[in-house]
Amino acid sequence: MKFPTLRLNTYFNKLDFSEGVISVWGDFGVGKTTFALQTAFNNTKNRNKILFFYTKPNFPTEKIIALSKNSKQLLDKIIFITPTNFNDLYKTIFNLEFVFLEHLKNNRNQFKLIIIDSITDLYRLELNREKKEKNYSLNYHLNQILANLFYINKTYKIEILIINEISRKTLNDHIVEVQAGGKVMEYWISYNIKINRTEKLNQRKFIMRKGEKIILEFIANLTNNGFE
Repeated sequence: MKFPTLRLNTYFNKLDFSEGVISVWGDFGVGKTTFALQTAFNNTKNRNKILFFYTKPNFPTEKIIALSKNSKQLLDKIIFITPTNFNDLYKTIFNLEFVFLEHLKNNRNQFKLIIIDSITDLYRLELNREKKEKNYSLNYHLNQILANLFYINKTYKIEILIINEISRKTLNDHIVEVQAGGKVMEYWISYNIKINRTEKLNQRKFIMRKGEKIILEFIANLTNNGFE
C-alpha cells in the first residue's frame, strides 16, 4: 500500500503487509478523507482496481477531482460504493468474496485495495442507549464486517484501509480519545494511525500504534493538494 506521506511509506516498505487491517482515525476535519483518497490514487497502478466505500452524506466530488488532478485514467480504476445505512454496508462487505471469486473465475484483473470511509459512521447513527438488544446486534455485525475484511486480506492478499471516527472514554478518572467501535476495533486492527491537529493550521501530527505501543510519530503538511 502506498500512502501519501514519505514517513509512512518508508516504515511500511520494510514490512510485509499482505496480512492485517490498517485504520486511520481522528477528529472531524483533520484530513481523514483526503488521506484515504490520496492513498487510493497512489495505488492505481498497472491494471489493479480499488473499491472505495464512502458512507457519509455529502459525496466529496470536488475533493476527488482536485486530488486526482481530473485524471480520467485514475478515476476509472476506483469503484466508489455509497451505502446509505449500516445494513447496506454489512451486506455488501459480506458478499465481497463472491465478487472476487467471480473475477478470478473469469481471469479478470484483481482488486488491489479496499478503502472504507468510514467504518463506524453509519454504525454510530443507529446506536441507541435505550435499545440494548439492537446495540448488541450492531456490535455483532461490526465484528463480522471486520472479520470478513481480515479474511479477505489474508485469503486474497487484498490490502485493507479503514477510516474511523474518534470516540472518548473515561480511563483512571481521565477522558481519553479512542477509536469508535471499542473492543471490536482493538481486536481486528493490526496498525492504527491517528491524525491530530497541531498549533499550525496546515500541519498534522501522525501517531502510529501497533496495539498500545507507539511505533512512529511525525508531522506532515496538509495543503490544497493533500498531505505532503
